[in-house]
Amino acid sequence: MRLNRTRWILRSLSALALAGLGGMVTAGACITDEEPCGKPWNLCPVVNEDGTSNGVCSGKCVMQELAFFSEPLLLWMGSEESEPSCEDLVFVNPETGDTESIAPTTSFLLQSAPAGEAVCPECACIGPDCVLPRMVAANSLSACEQTTAATSTPFNPPPDWRGACVSPGTVPSERVRSIWTGPATEAPCTATTFDLPPPETPSQIAVACRGIVAENQCPELTDLCLVHQQEANLPPGWRYCIVGSGGDQSCYPPAPPGDSPTFSDKITLISRDANGADCEPCICLPGTPSRCQARVNAYADRACSEDALIGTAETSVGQGDGCLQFDAGPALGSIRAEWEVNEPGSCIPAGGEPKPTTVCCLPEPTG
Repeated sequence: MRLNRTRWILRSLSALALAGLGGMVTAGACITDEEPCGKPWNLCPVVNEDGTSNGVCSGKCVMQELAFFSEPLLLWMGSEESEPSCEDLVFVNPETGDTESIAPTTSFLLQSAPAGEAVCPECACIGPDCVLPRMVAANSLSACEQTTAATSTPFNPPPDWRGACVSPGTVPSERVRSIWTGPATEAPCTATTFDLPPPETPSQIAVACRGIVAENQCPELTDLCLVHQQEANLPPGWRYCIVGSGGDQSCYPPAPPGDSPTFSDKITLISRDANGADCEPCICLPGTPSRCQARVNAYADRACSEDALIGTAETSVGQGDGCLQFDAGPALGSIRAEWEVNEPGSCIPAGGEPKPTTVCCLPEPTG
């Protein structure tokens, strides 16, 4: 990810810094113990207007970042007890002797994921459940017809109905030629989580620090200059890296022997906290389907008396509504329901993985 306005500001700042440093040393001399100036992937020599170098070792030249990655920055990894501060990265101004920050901005605080150990809560699924019909209505026409001539009188059970006898009221016989019941349904699975013991293997802490990144300061014009961030100004353990915008991403392929190194070393990091907000959301995938078949009994009195039974309607998940029909309608006073088949299915929990951040670094020096 590249912000042109930020890049322009940094380029302007670096030009001022480099211009001020140019008169501090004589041509051909380096102010560090690094290799001779001019090696494109090692130093950022200040280039004069005539194209020559004034020999000032002003930073570290690296290749440009990949698309959807940050500008190059400095990365440290180690134990939490040894965690450094970005403000401690400094160089000594050879003219004044003062220390000046080279990468004072903390870009991120992440951690490594312990191999084979969970760092996010475990996902689980609650349900599914078979649900009795939630809507019942008396109809003044046969076959539960829904026409303008029909009078429909709601006779709904309570929302948490488990089938016990209920009497929402009384519907007189002249309004009862049929009784419509809504379908039996299936309550979907609900994703939930439960905490796991903390990992036994301690994570490595990752700290990324950002300094000035300048264009047009390296012999290779496509390279970027990490101003004052050359190896001589860094304590041990710091690396040059770029950071992906999120998710698992690919790094540069390794450079052929003799070519300038690429950001090819891939490191996968996760949030420092690794709590639910930094983990993929838990979801429930379909598993075994449910089998739910209900029988709804209608009664003329308000007590579900057996001798007052006027009919039974059956409904199943996926099979639509139920309907009771009468030649001469009795009054409707109560309903009761029971399951003929109550076999909730299952769901498969998924998700819950830590959201990865891809970091690509220059290979560590050998030898």
